[in-house]
Amino acid sequence: MANSTGKAPPDERRKGLAFLDELRQFHHSRGSPFKKIPAVGGKELDLHGLYTRVTTLGGFAKVSEKNQWGEIVEEFNFPRSCSNAAFALKQYYLRYLEKYEKVHHFGEDDDEVPPGNPKPQLPIGAIPSSYNYQQHSVSDTARIG
Repeated sequence: MANSTGKAPPDERRKGLAFLDELRQFHHSRGSPFKKIPAVGGKELDLHGLYTRVTTLGGFAKVSEKNQWGEIVEEFNFPRSCSNAAFALKQYYLRYLEKYEKVHHFGEDDDEVPPGNPKPQLPIGAIPSSYNYQQHSVSDTARIG
C-alpha cells in the first residue's frame, strides 16, 4: 500500500511490478490476457495490494462469505463519490485474481471449474439425463408450408 505521500516505497513498487508481470503471464498462458490495469474511481487499482490483503484475510471465498469488501475498500482511499467501490473490487478480484489465488495461494489445479455457476457440459455424443419431447410437438396449423 502507499505511504503518507501517496506513493509506494521503491521495494513495494518493485514487488508490485513483479507481481503484475507474473499475473499477466498467468492470464496469457490461460488464454485470458489483459493489457490494461482496471481503475476504480478514476484511480488505477493496485492489484498486488488487493491480492495481498484478500489472501491475508483468507482468500476470495472467505472475504465474500464475511462480506469484508467494504473494509478492504477503506484501505485503498478511493474518492467518497465512488459508491460502488466494494462491488467493483469484488468483480475485479474475480476477473483478475481469483483463479490466480486458487493456483498460487491454495495450490489447486489450473483446470478447475471456473467461478460462478457454470452449466455442466456433457461430452460430445452424450445423452442428457432428461429430454424435452414437447419441443418437437408442432400443431397442424403451424405446419402450413
